Amino acid sequence: MKGLKKYSHKDRGKIIKEMIPLIKKKFGKNLLALAAQASYARNEDYAYSDLELIAFIKKKPRGKKWDGMGKIRDGLLVELMWTTKEMYLQHVREVTDDWYIAGSDRLVPLINKKYIEEINAYQVQNLKEKCWHQAAGLWNEIQEGVAKVLNAIIKKNRDGLPLLLIVNYWWMLKLLALLNQKPYTTFAKGTTQAKKFKTKPAHFEDLTRLIIEGKYQNLPRLRKIIQQVFTEFENIFEQQGFDLYYDNFDPNKPSKPWG
Repeated sequence: MKGLKKYSHKDRGKIIKEMIPLIKKKFGKNLLALAAQASYARNEDYAYSDLELIAFIKKKPRGKKWDGMGKIRDGLLVELMWTTKEMYLQHVREVTDDWYIAGSDRLVPLINKKYIEEINAYQVQNLKEKCWHQAAGLWNEIQEGVAKVLNAIIKKNRDGLPLLLIVNYWWMLKLLALLNQKPYTTFAKGTTQAKKFKTKPAHFEDLTRLIIEGKYQNLPRLRKIIQQVFTEFENIFEQQGFDLYYDNFDPNKPSKPWG
């Protein structure tokens, strides 16, 4: 494999040292701080992990909220993003579409430690309320995904079923992160972390086992479990006072905040 090679945490540290002068040259006085993020920042980078850095600048890129680059350096994917502190807090640390995983982001300072520590100390206000409303806004995706899985079961579409099921399951994992106000550390840890959540459908672990063990081709069993999980999600929202279903499909009338 020419484009994929093993690197250690120490190796990535050396590459960071090589990049810092280049980053300083690119941004000049516009550079306020630089940090490492993701697996390197958590000291959980493995042999084939990429290297992700983020630069904080005074002025955002013209016409953009973010900008960045991704280059493969001798078998290692190196990504550098740059944005302002305000944009980072608004789109990464606040409860938005990507909060289910971005909300766990912690930075390791490389330039301007105090500046990065202030970002790491940021706390979302009204976290529970924001998470529940964001979760309710995902419900259309859950409803559509379950409907597609059920259609595949009815049609006995065994080729299409795995993809439809996995996509729907990932939407459910997103939903659970929001319902529990706990973002995932990584994409790969979503299932493991979800097992520890208090707020979840009673049959969600049954669905998880069905997928992990590859037994989802038992169509009657899958149909029963996914319908149970769907109904249990509905009950969770109802207990919190959310009316997920309303007869307002008139685009001339206002929708609910999560509609």
